[in-house]
Amino acid sequence: MRRAVIMALITLALASMLSGCKPLVQEPDGSISVYATFYPIYALTDAVMRDVPDAQLHCLIQPQDGCLRAYQLSDWDAALLTRGADAVICGGRGLESFETTLFSMGEGGPAVSAVFYNLELYEGQKYADGEAYPHIQGANPHLYMSLEGAKQIVESIGATMVSLDPVYSERYIDSAQAAISALDRQLEDARGRLENCAGRRIALMNEALIYVARDYDLEVAEWIGREPGAAFGDNELAGWLERLEKADVEVVLIERQAPQMLQEALEAAGYAVAPLDVLSTHTEGEGFDRYLEIQADNAQALLDAFEQADKRREGH
Repeated sequence: MRRAVIMALITLALASMLSGCKPLVQEPDGSISVYATFYPIYALTDAVMRDVPDAQLHCLIQPQDGCLRAYQLSDWDAALLTRGADAVICGGRGLESFETTLFSMGEGGPAVSAVFYNLELYEGQKYADGEAYPHIQGANPHLYMSLEGAKQIVESIGATMVSLDPVYSERYIDSAQAAISALDRQLEDARGRLENCAGRRIALMNEALIYVARDYDLEVAEWIGREPGAAFGDNELAGWLERLEKADVEVVLIERQAPQMLQEALEAAGYAVAPLDVLSTHTEGEGFDRYLEIQADNAQALLDAFEQADKRREGH
């Protein structure tokens, strides 16, 4: 039954989003080479491609400390795609600043599929006056942070690969089905561990983490729009702390690689900090299994933060 559902979803995706794709032309040795733009896209593509012979998967972009949306395609990246890629899997919908460049490579370039199109993305994030970042606009493309969203992305990637490499369509469908089952199990386990945290008020200090909050039914009471990796001053920090106090929150969600000074300042002000992995700092070779481990670690970091907040409250 589940297989029939997966096949129906892939068929729907094929009809709605892949009209511009063409089957891959295999190399003389029968192999194909596929590039995924960023690590989270790579990891979820690995889930779909892992059991297909003669199919090579690569991650195009190296680990990043900052926001993926701000990354600019380098000449080296473009050369890799021009010389060695049969296909490129990207997220689209604003995740890649260079999406237009990918699609403009023409018939001489690789086949390109943007797998977020027709998926429901979060919209409506609001920032305080003065918090305007040029690349933060429209839909939030960090859907891969959500286990629910990851299932949709896997379906879209499965549809892409069936369209591009129909010889192995059965394997792609089977792998997508297995990955979605694994994501279901992961989500059930994480929600079980965090069920007592549902409805609790939290603050976000990274735009990608809205999807984590939604997965576990957390109430976002404050959302501070800041650029990951960017420097900040004392006045800016004071303003953030004032907003957190007014929001009446105990737990703050932030990216794991946020400045240690910022995390320490939040803790000194009495907040429990949940430093979460936003999937930007990983490398090729850390595939789907590692993605599942990271999601489990994030759920545990959330639980630890709530338990810390409870202990602080009881200590008063």
